[in-house]
Amino acid sequence: MKEVISPELKAILRRLKLGPILETLPERLTLARQHNMPHADFLQLILSDEVARREAGSIALRAKNAGLDPAMRTETWDPTAAIRYDQRLWNELVSLRFLDGPHGALILGPDVIPGSRA
Repeated sequence: MKEVISPELKAILRRLKLGPILETLPERLTLARQHNMPHADFLQLILSDEVARREAGSIALRAKNAGLDPAMRTETWDPTAAIRYDQRLWNELVSLRFLDGPHGALILGPDVIPGSRA
């Protein structure tokens, strides 16, 4: 049974700029009822969903503004590729530990790796 969200609740969520919560709210309400979830846990669940949605949107926007190719992600890295690189340096970069210190990182290189297909 699909949960019915009142027009008043929809209006309040939209005024608070939380309208996107409405996409998953019926599903989350059903889940909360099925598991007898305490109110505070339910509130934490839906607000955590919103935080994750906003973070994902922010990341996507920053990547787009930076002109990054969305297909180029560390998860798609092929460690068996026939290229040479410093494995220790790569591990340090993908750990993002440098973000905690007073230093940044600047990565320069060709747009296309020699021997790869563009």
